[in-house]
Amino acid sequence: MPPTAPLLTLAILALLPVLGTWLIVLVPSRKRQASGILLGNPLESAPLAPVVPPITKPLVHLSRSMSGSDMEGFILGLRHLPVELSAPLLSRFIKGNDPALQLYAQGILQQGREDLAGQFHRLQKQTPSDVRSAAWMLETGLRLAHPSLCSATERPGFLKHLVSLAAHRLQATADPSPLLLVNAAEVFLEAGMLEEADAALAVLSGPSLPAPELTARIASARHLKSLA
Repeated sequence: MPPTAPLLTLAILALLPVLGTWLIVLVPSRKRQASGILLGNPLESAPLAPVVPPITKPLVHLSRSMSGSDMEGFILGLRHLPVELSAPLLSRFIKGNDPALQLYAQGILQQGREDLAGQFHRLQKQTPSDVRSAAWMLETGLRLAHPSLCSATERPGFLKHLVSLAAHRLQATADPSPLLLVNAAEVFLEAGMLEEADAALAVLSGPSLPAPELTARIASARHLKSLA
């Protein structure tokens, strides 16, 4: 055997993977041909979507100017808004004269309330030291306590419950997050506990976007309280 034979064998073995790779790339398989794969970007030849101009009219104006099927679509679209914000409009349709619109509005409002209440009860069952769950719980509770969802007779008792939850969660967490502190301050402010709201914001370290606006609201509430 010539002395160069082992080297030649090694060179051939080294070239085999390279040749196999080129064969895979250059010779398409039957499976690839049958799959109908198209090369290129299909979006380049696709028709453009129609341009829909934005609606800049307020929802209240639309609710007074629409009728028929347009009004049905308007009410069904309200389910995509936070229920506490759409509740006044939905309540208006519930008191209307159209039975179909009454049914749509009542179903959307009831479903929104039930979803919020279910989320609130689930978050209450989380570990008290869970900072994120505590912040979300207070945020959900504030939405449920909105005057459009909570009656004037029920709201004081529910806010008292929220205050108890906020104080308990702040005590249970060694390092409360800025969101938890801001939401707790919101709860204290809604309940008229201005000193507690200030104390919650005072714990914040570093800039927090809602804090200046919330501080101004607390100062306004304190001023109004002094005039009473």
